[in-house]
Amino acid sequence: MAEASVAMGPLRTRIYIDGYNLYYGCLKGTPYKWLDLLVLFEQYILPSSASATSTLLPLSIKFFTAKILEKAAKARDSVSSQARYHTALRKLYDQRIELIKGYYSLTEAKAKLINKDQPEVWPRECKETLVWKLEEKQSDVNLALQAYHDAITGAVDQVVIVTNDTDIAPALKLIRTHTPVKIGVVIPTRH
Repeated sequence: MAEASVAMGPLRTRIYIDGYNLYYGCLKGTPYKWLDLLVLFEQYILPSSASATSTLLPLSIKFFTAKILEKAAKARDSVSSQARYHTALRKLYDQRIELIKGYYSLTEAKAKLINKDQPEVWPRECKETLVWKLEEKQSDVNLALQAYHDAITGAVDQVVIVTNDTDIAPALKLIRTHTPVKIGVVIPTRH
């Protein structure tokens, strides 16, 4: 009976956005880099859902990101543009969007070179070269833990995850197994 009443009423919904996946999946190189996340979900994505009506919680979006490292940025204005976007989100939606920051790690690493003349050669047979390895740290884990925590504590009736990273699958399985919380996934892609 409790499940029927949850399904009939508006679902207390929170959005969990993997900022890296959102940017590289559908925003990079487009005029939509200054995307209004709250409007996108309140006016377009959630109303188009086939599920029950949703009501976004006061703190409705948790945005997981990491500050761009200037020495690894692809454009000279990447760091300042990201900072301006984050400032705009905070000023517009101080009580509605929370930015949760991880960090970038930049290290030297060895990588295998593909033999362009014989691409079928296994990696173990290929030459190595030294490369810069740039990795975003903590964002994926923070997203998974926050979504699971909110679900297990009863803070939400529905979580909507925005990522194309399959590493989120175990967290979603735990939410599905241990809570009645509904799960939505938005895969950020241009196609």
